[in-house]
Amino acid sequence: MSAGVQAALALLPIALGGVLLVGLRIPARRAMPAAYVAAVVVALGFWRMAPSRVAAASIQGLFLTFDLLFIIFGAILLLHTLERSGGVAAIRRSFHGVSDDRRVQVVIVAWLFGSFIEGAAGFGTPA
Repeated sequence: MSAGVQAALALLPIALGGVLLVGLRIPARRAMPAAYVAAVVVALGFWRMAPSRVAAASIQGLFLTFDLLFIIFGAILLLHTLERSGGVAAIRRSFHGVSDDRRVQVVIVAWLFGSFIEGAAGFGTPA
């Protein structure tokens, strides 16, 4: 099997998920299982992976998903806590105190505040 065919087969589940989500606007709860099935079919049918390895990779993916969902839950909890305590309004006021220019505020939000939220949400030290 040529490298181009292998690359196309590797890209197939990702492309299928993208087409279903973006192109056909199918909800993720239906599109992602279809992409998973495509990945399993490619792994078993074309790459001749052992079913035990496919099952092990699926279980590993499940645990990784739980880790990410736990981090996302923490980020949403932090956002709601900031909203209820008035922290978001205080942050908004402090941005207006730095500059009245909207462009400067966008740069501050994109670089500084984004890094703060990333670090506070559990993704480690912001880069």
